[in-house]
Amino acid sequence: MVDDFQNTGCLLSNLREVQCIVCSHVHQMFISDPNLAKLVHFQGYPSELIAVTVTSIPSMHICLDFIPELLSQPQTEKQVFAVQLTSHLCLQYALPKSLGIAKLAINVLSTLLTVLSHEMRPDFYIACLPSLIRISKAFPPLHEEIHSLLTRLGRICSSHMSSMDTLTSSETSHRLTEGDVECHQLAHIKKNVTLNNKYYDLYYEIHKTFSEIVR
Repeated sequence: MVDDFQNTGCLLSNLREVQCIVCSHVHQMFISDPNLAKLVHFQGYPSELIAVTVTSIPSMHICLDFIPELLSQPQTEKQVFAVQLTSHLCLQYALPKSLGIAKLAINVLSTLLTVLSHEMRPDFYIACLPSLIRISKAFPPLHEEIHSLLTRLGRICSSHMSSMDTLTSSETSHRLTEGDVECHQLAHIKKNVTLNNKYYDLYYEIHKTFSEIVR
């Protein structure tokens, strides 16, 4: 048992050492060529690594210069990545510049409420909600703007869930009464049910985000 703990401690120590070496090397590369930092972040990488890069690479503040451009990209995965990156940078660098970028990110999320299709909306905002918690911790004055965004998103969720519940129930009842439920019809019903479940998940995450922010 003791040997297992020692081996685990040794592995963690080695991992931290490797992480420090890699992050130090990346830092030097970013300093030597800031455009490399832009290239790396426009290509993207797993969001789980953002916290590590922001806290362990001192030159990550460079990203504040090009995040507005990253937020304006048409690909939703890049927009999500930009919001997540912004939130971690705000925690690390609570500066006026970071505050401006955070406001921009919130404005983008507000605009996308009516731009994204109803199919894309749940996954997109579920991925972004934890970022709003981080931004609120870094900049409490933004609580009101975040609260407004969450309220609007919650209303959209509630409206969509109500309409989808009614539609799915009506379709199912009508088709079962006719006794003519074909495979493609079942697939359509299942698609509606799956999408509605995603909206219920989003609604739950909105309430959880509210709780975290007001805590």
